[in-house]
Amino acid sequence: MTPMIDFSVAMLTALSDFLLSEPVFYLFGLICFCFVVKAFKIMITPGKGVK
Repeated sequence: MTPMIDFSVAMLTALSDFLLSEPVFYLFGLICFCFVVKAFKIMITPGKGVK
């Protein structure tokens, strides 16, 4: 059982290190920024926003 736990900890640590690396973090931020810009654009466009 201990080897399985050690393997899981190692895999989760590697995954967290990968997700916190700069290119992945910047790509995630860029995608979120695109959604924010799209929502803002929908709100300021006349006739297409919330009525």
